Amino acid sequence: MNVTVVGAGNMGLAMVAYLALKGKDNVTLYTGKPLPPVMTLKDVEGGVFEKTDNYKVASSKEEAFSDADIIFCTYPAFLRIKFISEISGYLKAGQRIGFVPGYGGAEYACRDLIKKGVIVFGLQRVPYVARHENNENGVTAGILSKKNSLFLATIPYKYTEETADTVGSLLDIPCHALKEYLSITLAPSNPLLHITGMYTAFKDYKDGDTYPSEIPFYEQWTDETSEILFEYDEEVQEICRKLAPLDLKDVVSLPIYYESPTPHDMTKKLQSIESFKAVRVPLKKVGDSFVPDLGSRMFVEDFPFGVCILKAFALMTGVASPVIDMMLDFYKRMSGIEYFRENGEFGEHIKETGIPQNFGLNTLEDILDFYI
Repeated sequence: MNVTVVGAGNMGLAMVAYLALKGKDNVTLYTGKPLPPVMTLKDVEGGVFEKTDNYKVASSKEEAFSDADIIFCTYPAFLRIKFISEISGYLKAGQRIGFVPGYGGAEYACRDLIKKGVIVFGLQRVPYVARHENNENGVTAGILSKKNSLFLATIPYKYTEETADTVGSLLDIPCHALKEYLSITLAPSNPLLHITGMYTAFKDYKDGDTYPSEIPFYEQWTDETSEILFEYDEEVQEICRKLAPLDLKDVVSLPIYYESPTPHDMTKKLQSIESFKAVRVPLKKVGDSFVPDLGSRMFVEDFPFGVCILKAFALMTGVASPVIDMMLDFYKRMSGIEYFRENGEFGEHIKETGIPQNFGLNTLEDILDFYI
């Protein structure tokens, strides 16, 4: 099998190193970055290091995609729409392109690919936490907190079981078919956790405020933050209930996912997850102090390709969304960017988001037709 991984960030490098070490497939990394011919995969928790050169690096779209059987795109959501447009001419019927993770609305930009017979898939969550470092010995890609199972769906849906089996075999993680692809788009992951945590960290921020040092993201999490998260999560669940006949029971609420029935339980849980301890509140150093980093992926990805999609579905389903609205207003105060006006109409910057309405899906009927 010809496997192409897109992106030389943490996840892309980890996936390439892992797949290359298996030695069963032809593995290509698509990137414009110069990389050494040998990479090291590190099992962070097990302390095991393995070197591999069983991969190739390609910057040519034709080389990377024309003969690929399966493509894993690890680009952040804000790069995907342009990327899909750039490679569409190199893809043909029967090829599979998937997004890791799948939230962000990339499937809407793939409408023409789907019509051409390309199979689009998404993972509900990433297979593991990935980190990488460059040193005198080259690139070391690290993985930790490897998932016990993954969940996947495809468009067209009839290829879901087969694709789940293929991805599970490649990644050596059992991969299960979701009932609906929309269970990926609406999965309560980073757009809930990151946004709620940032809201608590910056809700009292005023222009000119600085911070003396970096701030651990989850260690500063409070019960008040968890209470907001619970309310936010319930808005997402109400949106899912309003999207019948789609069966969105696979959009598992965060209290269930993290086995935390109360806000206090959630606080303790999030503070205790080892892989979360490396996460920091998005700050950048200016002089001897720190200020909010509005260029962080937590801002430029999780708002336009997370919160905005949830708001778009809230509008289509008629679900009241006071917490979602509070988060969007918070971002407007921080950045000056307005995605939605107070009355629910689209704001000046709405075209910079991944909402389905930007791709001609304006009603519930459009959504049902697209996904079914």
